Amino acid sequence: MSKSRSTRSRWVKRVPGRASVPPAEPDTSLPSMDGGGPAGEPPLDATEARVLPSALEQRLVEAAQKGDERAIEDLYRAYHPTIYRYTLFRSGSAGAADDITSQVFLGMVRGLPRFRWQGKPFLAWLYAIAQKQVAYHHRTLARDGSMVGLESAGHLPVDPPDPHEGLADRERRRELARALRMLPDTQREVVLLRYILSLSLAETAAAVEKSEGAVKQLQQRGLATLRDVMTRTPD
Repeated sequence: MSKSRSTRSRWVKRVPGRASVPPAEPDTSLPSMDGGGPAGEPPLDATEARVLPSALEQRLVEAAQKGDERAIEDLYRAYHPTIYRYTLFRSGSAGAADDITSQVFLGMVRGLPRFRWQGKPFLAWLYAIAQKQVAYHHRTLARDGSMVGLESAGHLPVDPPDPHEGLADRERRRELARALRMLPDTQREVVLLRYILSLSLAETAAAVEKSEGAVKQLQQRGLATLRDVMTRTPD
């Protein structure tokens, strides 16, 4: 068995549930919708994703494709927090996010030999895997009759309680999580890519296969809808 195949096999055995390599602590805070940055950019207080410099990222990916276990670990450490945040917002459950994120990195390890650079960052490739895993998760819930409706989505715990977080902050985060789930699919994906994965406008356009102008419009509409939902007074 080749070194790269042997390394991938070891990782496939280690990832399910929780990978043995401790990732960076996931930041589960929700991005603020207040304020704003330059035209077309997220607000200045939007959470930054942990993205590797392109040259370092390329070296790590190429090493990982050759079976370098340290390189695989470095990619896992770098991108686990961001992928976890994405799956958390899409699933609404910390437990589901753990499981989905594990499957994403299993997919990464198994798919590395077939990965090719196509003008997109490695994170965009991981996002595509995450999107498929989230869709599979929701199909499974729907098939089992346990899909959560939008009317109750706001009551779901979007992450484990933070002892340092105030009640008002926690409630606001739940409201924003619920509002995100009420967006049309394409708008939600663009907002998540821009705010949660912190992809640039060009990278987001490449990931969703739309023009930069279309992405700008989707982002503006999505943010407008979020503000409207979150400022709407209950009946």
